Amino acid sequence: MLSALANSLIPILLLISLGFFLGKKTDYLESPSLGALVSNLGLPALLLYSVLSMQMQVFSMLKIIAATIIVLALVSLISFVFLKALKLPTRFYLPPLVNPNTGNLGIPVAYALFGAEGMAIAVVISSVVQISHFTLGVGFMSGTYHPKQLIKNGPVIALVVGALFLSFHISLPTPLMNTLNMLSHITLPIMLMLLGKSISSLSVKESDKIGRATLLSLFRPLVGALCACLVVYFLPLSPLEGSVLIVLNTMPVAVISYMLASKFKGPVDEIALMILLSLPLSLCAVGLLWWLYL
Repeated sequence: MLSALANSLIPILLLISLGFFLGKKTDYLESPSLGALVSNLGLPALLLYSVLSMQMQVFSMLKIIAATIIVLALVSLISFVFLKALKLPTRFYLPPLVNPNTGNLGIPVAYALFGAEGMAIAVVISSVVQISHFTLGVGFMSGTYHPKQLIKNGPVIALVVGALFLSFHISLPTPLMNTLNMLSHITLPIMLMLLGKSISSLSVKESDKIGRATLLSLFRPLVGALCACLVVYFLPLSPLEGSVLIVLNTMPVAVISYMLASKFKGPVDEIALMILLSLPLSLCAVGLLWWLYL
């Protein structure tokens, strides 16, 4: 069991480490167009291919979307109370605690642990979390929200297109499916290397905030996993759907939270620490869940 887990997670860690090294020593991953390529082309292609090739039922997709929304709502409520108890501003601290890194890290982890079927579920969950990033995340940190940000979001568009195709039993021609498949194969390695590159560029200057950042880093995967377990217990999800939901909600603080905090003059040092600390904590938690439960 532990050998299978190591065989699944070690390639992920190696790709993240490669991205960290390339981010420190080279400019290979410096182009901002690379991140846009993954977000606007690679991830939508991965989502569309996964959903259509697995012939996921529309009811199953809606069930996964509903479960993810409920988990995010529960985590939001608990995090709000937790932050109020600590007397921390919800504007900058709530989004990092609520929205996990289901994209760069969650989808590759789901693929490594559960295969192509698990990845199909993961990309649906990740699309819902992306919506949360661009609503709750941007809305809280900026104080304003513009719906047009969602309209331009590639994974959200792919999710809607996939649902429509499944509803009307539309199948894409084989050459198009093969093209989507090729795009999906390049997406996961690039996502992991970009995560490593993002970590390499994090700046932490105020070390006196390590204690509070450690507490928040522990809170994120713990409350995410507990809320997901609660939802899985009450909703009629399949064992695979429930397992992927739990694993993705155990993921660490998302790098996009650091980017938003930088843009809107938030506590960037503390959120950088939360990302760095929550990453190994989340992977350890996933390993523990895999061993004890999944």
